[in-house]
Amino acid sequence: MLHVFVNDVGLLRWAREAAEGAEPLPEATVWLDLIDPTAEELARAEALIGTSLPTREQMAEIEESSRLRIAGGALTMTVTALVWADTDEPRIATVSFVLAGRRLVTIHDIDPQALLAFRRRASHGQVPASRGELVLAALVDGMVDRTSAVLRRTGVELDVLNRRFFRGRKLRSRGETLDDAQTLKRIGHAGHLIGKARLSLASLSRMTDFLARGDGWNSGKATRRWAKTTLQDLRGLDQYARFLSGKVALALDTALGQINVEQNEIVKIVSVLTVLLFPPTLVASICGMNFEEMPGTDSPFGYPSALGLMLLSALLPMIYVRLKRWM
Repeated sequence: MLHVFVNDVGLLRWAREAAEGAEPLPEATVWLDLIDPTAEELARAEALIGTSLPTREQMAEIEESSRLRIAGGALTMTVTALVWADTDEPRIATVSFVLAGRRLVTIHDIDPQALLAFRRRASHGQVPASRGELVLAALVDGMVDRTSAVLRRTGVELDVLNRRFFRGRKLRSRGETLDDAQTLKRIGHAGHLIGKARLSLASLSRMTDFLARGDGWNSGKATRRWAKTTLQDLRGLDQYARFLSGKVALALDTALGQINVEQNEIVKIVSVLTVLLFPPTLVASICGMNFEEMPGTDSPFGYPSALGLMLLSALLPMIYVRLKRWM
């Protein structure tokens, strides 16, 4: 899918008609957004910017020299973006930014939330951007804000879990229950999400650091100043993500510790009950022996005496256990 945005008196305008057909793209194009592009769409974009665009194989490379390179008068930068963060299966999507002169081309297979939101704003003529570098800055800022919001939401969820752990069972709210399996799943999902967010932050940090240095690329002062500011924000977010990773480890250790304590309590209760039930069982076994000559068999108080002895043999060990505070 191809989205074409042109410069319309300093504002981005979505040129819907330009994406259709096989005609050359307009010269006023500032931003081309390619979502899972076809070969024809790639060819039209390459004809406009005058250089080749990265292939899927090149976008999948993890070497920094492959992700950040200058070739054919164009700057190609590939980053990983956090997508589907609101679902149970967050993923990392690869996004390539190609700056060629005053134009920007973005290539991706999955639409990140930041790019989708920016494209919606641009389709309503609400984005002032006359050059590709301005569009790049706005898109990266949107990706940083999106990742920041995901980390902030994850931090709040971890705070809720940790407060519930350390509050203790006696202070739970009415109707509140703790499902150990669900709790472990939530902790694992938070750690999984933070890990993917850190991967995205690392790739964005490398890209903004590359732009801030301006090695081999004649970027404007405003772009380098923006890149330095964004790089500081990314480093701060990475530190916060590390802090959240520590909270995930604490929550996981606490959850596993509580599960272990609960299991030990269950085993302890079963063991004590087994000991407490042993004396009355022994009395019942002796009194139930099928012999002709049994003491108390002919006595009218034989059966009540056996019941009383069984009850007494159960109460005495129970009192002893309570005095020792074993239960």
